[in-house]
Amino acid sequence: MENFILATQTGGILGPFAWILGKILEFIYDGFAALGIYNIGFCIILFTIVVRMLMLPMTIKQQKFTKLNAAMNPEIQAIQKKYKDKKNQQSQLAMQEEIKSVYDKYGTSPTGSCLQLIIQMPILFALYRVIMNVPAYVKPIKELYLNVLYGLDVSQMKEFFGLNKLAKNLSTADLNSCIDAMSGYTRGNSSIKLQSGIKLQDILNVSDKAVASKIEQFNNFFGLNLSMSPSTMFNAGMVTIVVALIIPILAGLFQLLSVQLTTKINSAAGSANMADNPMAGSMKAMNIMMPLMSVYMCWILSAGIGLYWMAGSLVMILQQIFINLVLKNEDIDEIIEKNKDKAAAKAAKRKEKEGIYREKVLEASKVNAKNISSNSGMSAAEKEEKIRKAKEAMSKKEGSLASKVNMVSEFNKRNEK
Repeated sequence: MENFILATQTGGILGPFAWILGKILEFIYDGFAALGIYNIGFCIILFTIVVRMLMLPMTIKQQKFTKLNAAMNPEIQAIQKKYKDKKNQQSQLAMQEEIKSVYDKYGTSPTGSCLQLIIQMPILFALYRVIMNVPAYVKPIKELYLNVLYGLDVSQMKEFFGLNKLAKNLSTADLNSCIDAMSGYTRGNSSIKLQSGIKLQDILNVSDKAVASKIEQFNNFFGLNLSMSPSTMFNAGMVTIVVALIIPILAGLFQLLSVQLTTKINSAAGSANMADNPMAGSMKAMNIMMPLMSVYMCWILSAGIGLYWMAGSLVMILQQIFINLVLKNEDIDEIIEKNKDKAAAKAAKRKEKEGIYREKVLEASKVNAKNISSNSGMSAAEKEEKIRKAKEAMSKKEGSLASKVNMVSEFNKRNEK
């Protein structure tokens, strides 16, 4: 679990993605700070918008494939129906060949959307990890928490964290765990936790007032502490409770609208196929469960995560509307022709590479054949003479093994005389 000590940043396959996204978030924070605005809430919203906009080209490609898929489905389903009762290998191979010809006809492949998802998934997971670990990726924020820790004496470290040593004597990993415990953006993932009943505010009350004020300032979003979970805010004022409830509710509502918008578009594109789709029932259940899951997750996690979730869903809705306007003006036949041209260009490039490779192999085989032919044309006497000369040259080479053997041989001959 060492890789998931949160203030040390996320490792593994997500590490490079999270590092890049973290730099973007830190740049945004520094930009707001230059304007005198120290608020992580505004940073999260702008950060979400920027990352989603960077992913827009991939989203458009995925939507184009969805549109193509809706057009292809009737033909693919007809082929599958044709071979429904034919389970022998020959029939299955024939079915696969016919389905492949349909994909070729539309200039795409079965993995068309998978590639976009494979690229997007690590980015989305890394984005989530960065929002969960804000102090790990925004250096000025981490330094504020470090200043708080370094200002605590041994008795306070014991009271707040159960540690019998000063912060300056802690390892880097333990310092990071203390920051995770204080920041509140993560829940139960750090090796060191706040003692029972202790909250961040208790620590800030005994800390340097200027540092404590900055931490309270960047965590405050319209009276809501983004490091706290909405489920723990019922002891706060009425305004705070209302704002805390709004975030998970809006996150779920925006998720529902996004799902319905996407479903409506897909249904309109392939309405004739929806009734025959065996996955339609499962997709409908998933479309209901996802918004409910969003509400629950935004309720139990920190409000900062909920704000990201809400902003992300809203941006997705706006993106979907924009993409629909773009694709609405694009004729399906035009998309197919463009795909065919791209596929043909890729195939030509692949064939060109294969041709160059074949030419090199052919040239090498010709050289080998020529050498073999020249050797085969020699008489037995010529071959023998060539071998003798090679041996003689080797034996005359000073320091070679053959020359040493030759010297021993001559010595033996002289002694025999």
